Amino acid sequence: MMPLGTILIIVTGIASIVLGFIVFLNGRDKSSNKYLALCNFAVGIWCIGQAMGGLNTDKGLVLFWTRVNLGGAIFIPVFYLSFIYSFTGEIKAKRKIVITFFAIAFLFLLSDFTRFFIADVVPRFDYPFYLLPGPFYYLFPVYLVIAIGIAFSNLKEFVKRSSGNRRNQTKYLFWASVLGFGGGITAFFPAFNIPFPSLAHYFVPLYVAITVYAILKHNLLDIRILVRTGLTYSVMIFLFAGFYILLLIMFSRFFQEITGWNSIYVTVVLVFVFISLFEPIRRIVQNALDRLFFHQKYEYARTIKDLSDAAVSIFNKDELLNKVTETIKNTMKVFSVEISNKDEEIAGFDLSIPMKANRRIVGRLNLGHKMSGEMFSKEDIDLLSTLANQVAISIENSNLYQQILRSDKLAALGTMSAGLAHEIKNPLASLKGLTQILPDNLSDDEFLKKYMEIVPRQIDRINSIVEKLMNFSKPVEGIMETVNLRNVLEGIVKLVETDCMKKGIRLIAELKDVYVYGNAEQLTQAYMNLVLNSMDAMTDGGELKIEMVIKEDRVFVFIKDKGCGILDKNIGKLFDPFFTTKENGTGLGLAIFYRIINEHNGSVEVQSKINEGTTFKTWLYTKPKE
Repeated sequence: MMPLGTILIIVTGIASIVLGFIVFLNGRDKSSNKYLALCNFAVGIWCIGQAMGGLNTDKGLVLFWTRVNLGGAIFIPVFYLSFIYSFTGEIKAKRKIVITFFAIAFLFLLSDFTRFFIADVVPRFDYPFYLLPGPFYYLFPVYLVIAIGIAFSNLKEFVKRSSGNRRNQTKYLFWASVLGFGGGITAFFPAFNIPFPSLAHYFVPLYVAITVYAILKHNLLDIRILVRTGLTYSVMIFLFAGFYILLLIMFSRFFQEITGWNSIYVTVVLVFVFISLFEPIRRIVQNALDRLFFHQKYEYARTIKDLSDAAVSIFNKDELLNKVTETIKNTMKVFSVEISNKDEEIAGFDLSIPMKANRRIVGRLNLGHKMSGEMFSKEDIDLLSTLANQVAISIENSNLYQQILRSDKLAALGTMSAGLAHEIKNPLASLKGLTQILPDNLSDDEFLKKYMEIVPRQIDRINSIVEKLMNFSKPVEGIMETVNLRNVLEGIVKLVETDCMKKGIRLIAELKDVYVYGNAEQLTQAYMNLVLNSMDAMTDGGELKIEMVIKEDRVFVFIKDKGCGILDKNIGKLFDPFFTTKENGTGLGLAIFYRIINEHNGSVEVQSKINEGTTFKTWLYTKPKE
């Protein structure tokens, strides 16, 4: 039976070479990947040479394989030192040191197949054959200890100044190297006739295993996804090959006796069975490996997938955005998450992912850096991109849903407005008739007093409701043309400035000449309603500012008051017909404003703080002057 040490060293050799290819193929443009790949190839050659030397009993073959394994071992220190310098970002600064060690390694390699390096192989302790050092071989452990000592010192200093995930990566790499080289150096003991067994066959596998774990757990060199995929398919190949051979042995003779089929037909049947089972088994294996090696990734991938599914059924925009940002922040352990408009300038974020719906960008999903210090991987970005697009669609659906709700309310209001107008105007006619008989009651002082208090106030209120209802229920009428928005806002300023002075409101207007496509009367009505609403909120006076900002193809109008502010729970209801917090308000002014801006293909946003004031931001598309 093959010794355990030989089995371990064969498996380690194959694993090292495979890992070397994976590292190289996934980062051939990175010096750290290249040198780690070369180091793994060298370890693999050493392992295979050791195993072949141990399995042979012919002295000549043992000597040959000893020279082969040392050919790999010679380059392990210099490849490892070069990798550490690349990993810590010092490869260029330490170029002379690296070149010196490469020169020494090549000199050792030239002497490897001569008696100057290995004089012979002889029985040593419990080993049938072990190398007998030549004169140059005595310098080999000195070269190895110096190279590895420099690498360890550099790695230890890097651990002190690194943080987060990079620090964890470096720690795993350091301890894997200590075990690997600590065990590997015992291979010198039998050669120098020191009565201590070589433990290299047991410790070098630990170095490879911990390195693979660092890749899987802490994404060393950013190759976790490739290793994950490779591991999945390796397990699949092992399972399918094992089951295939087992079933072929078990059922080949059975089928031949029962059906008369030969082994070729059995093979064909088994192939089709395995093809049909491949994908479901692959998913099972992948999920099992994800739970075992990628538990955190598996959990947050599942959480974000659930969030993506849940987003479809959330129609409240604020609820949707809060859920998305909080879930991503808590699951991916990032310091900050924010969803911004597509044109909004952002800063202080590590990652910004466009949110697309109907082939256009509607916003951006912005993420700060991870608490672990780990970079966002390609897998992270792919997952977040899918989520961002789903959220974009959900936001669009939310907007459409809110528009449908408002449209239903407006349609109902339009239906009832005509009848409601008649109901109000009938008593209005009676009141007017009453005024006609007023001369007959001029001598009744009590009647006159009540009449003068009640009738005018009620008439004004009824007329106000009727006019607003009729304006609200009908679509925008009149000619749509190029309108100078500055003229519209200046007209409003002139109308309200006297009233502002009476209320102690300081009115500031920063206006610019800019043209939009719209109806001047309707725009005047819209912005007048908004300005009056802001004035009503400033019962103690203060500053009311109207500001215009032009950006690309849009004009932004900001109306900022220093009033009482709006409760968060009421902001979403501001533009609903008949919603009001004023004692004598009708709840129609802002609804009319919102409808007119929407019918001009514009948009409205509100920001408010209690006792600090409210800002209404609207934008309209600009149009060149004709």
